[in-house]
Amino acid sequence: MVNITGKVIRILPFKEVKIGDEAKKVVDLLIADESDYKRVSFWDEKAELVLRGEIIAGNVLRIENARVPVESKWGSEKRANAGKYTRIANISANISALSRANSLNLTVLAVARPEHGQVCIAGIDENGDWIRPQGVYESDIFTSNMLNFKNLCISKIYVDEWRGRRPRKEDRFFVYGESVKRALNEEEKREFLERNVDDSVDVVFKGSRSLGLIKPRILHVYEEKVKATKKKAGKSHEQYIRFNFKDSSGRIYRRWSCRCNTFYKTWNELKKKHRWTYGLRMLRYLKKNNVYFAIGLTYSDYGVDRLEYGAYPMIVGVHVIAP
Repeated sequence: MVNITGKVIRILPFKEVKIGDEAKKVVDLLIADESDYKRVSFWDEKAELVLRGEIIAGNVLRIENARVPVESKWGSEKRANAGKYTRIANISANISALSRANSLNLTVLAVARPEHGQVCIAGIDENGDWIRPQGVYESDIFTSNMLNFKNLCISKIYVDEWRGRRPRKEDRFFVYGESVKRALNEEEKREFLERNVDDSVDVVFKGSRSLGLIKPRILHVYEEKVKATKKKAGKSHEQYIRFNFKDSSGRIYRRWSCRCNTFYKTWNELKKKHRWTYGLRMLRYLKKNNVYFAIGLTYSDYGVDRLEYGAYPMIVGVHVIAP
């Protein structure tokens, strides 16, 4: 048993867990002091405290007799369960959560459309390393009415080792974000993109990375409706945009799926204004400007053999810069 005192910095989505024939409610809270955090699972009646709004982000809690799992992929120092015999109290205390913990300044290059409530975020930190914060939900995009992630803006975030299955090199667990610090100006955007652009798709995916940045020549951009059979398979959206393009090596890539949330908004706005010509207008717009794609690989799909990169590639960020 452990005792925990800290501030609630995030509340993850509710879920139901099947234990035997019984379904139990559970919600995970990230609770931090000045130096570190714990992920505490609130079960059953303790989860109800969160459901009823008696515990919210920003509360400082004193948790007594939380149980540490015997075996946990998170490690016993990070994980705890609040169940029947756990005592929980809101207390009055001033805790500057994670004020002594290491943070990253992430220049964001991808904010993808939500899929089943989760959002793919990717960017480059101050050391030049690609980072993909995992476990980011739609509710994490805004915190206390503050925007946490926006393309070509710098966000201050706290991350930890990603302990999920099939980790990719850039995967990190998203602990907390302190909102967008600032947006890059136009000159900074150009410099940043040119400094970090990769030579080709192969350089990215046949190297050691599952994220990269390329400067393509756009050949075609079009919209594809999801077929009814695919909808049944659990697709989150009915509309997908795809690109055909040539990278700087001269190789042509076709039908790459675009997941960039901002690009979908731009596409749909153009579609409303120019119902019959929006596709041609978008292609013309992209060809007359400098375009950069943030590209990424999905998790390895063990159900499909002979995938060239061992997984499915996609466009997770589209950045258009005037020449």
